[in-house]
Amino acid sequence: MTDSTDDSSAGTESSPGWRSSGGGDPPAEPMLPTGWLRGVGVVVVAVVIGALLMPSATRAPLGLAARSTPTTTAGHQGATGPGHTATTTPRTTTTGVLPGASAIHVLVANGTSITALAGGTAAYLRSRGFVTLAATNSSQKVSGTQVYAASGQQVAATVVVNALGIPSNAIQPASAVAPVASTGGATVVVIAGPDLARFAPTSTSTSRPVG
Repeated sequence: MTDSTDDSSAGTESSPGWRSSGGGDPPAEPMLPTGWLRGVGVVVVAVVIGALLMPSATRAPLGLAARSTPTTTAGHQGATGPGHTATTTPRTTTTGVLPGASAIHVLVANGTSITALAGGTAAYLRSRGFVTLAATNSSQKVSGTQVYAASGQQVAATVVVNALGIPSNAIQPASAVAPVASTGGATVVVIAGPDLARFAPTSTSTSRPVG
């Protein structure tokens, strides 16, 4: 017997990437590798995500609010901190001529050991429009300023008390006599006490010079 090789059987073997349908049917379309399909899918997804994120790349970051630098205005007084010391506003005395003050003649006497207290007080009263007599000394010391209505004009005494910024109870009774040598020519007598020390032009002295 002679072995013969059936060459026709070689045509029935399936080549890689091809699927045989048998029975002499035309060969099916080639099968694509699974890895290649997965790679194409990843690329498509990446393109879609990139297209969605593209507009947001041009927007300002969310959640960031504009910040402004606070400005501070330095006060004229009372600033504290490095290089600054706290300051206080000193007490100031009201100035300006008072209506009707020119009709009131005031005699000021020093009732303390503060140098020139009477003269300083008289100078202040003149700046407010009062007419002042020569300053003198009281015959007695006082712990607080006393005001006398020398001619019985209590209204005038009230005007002087208000100008000096002292309580109204500084006005003495109408029957009280001012402790000075003479009240001649005075409408109101002021015995300056320690509470008017702010009007003294000099520091405290142990003696009591006139005025």
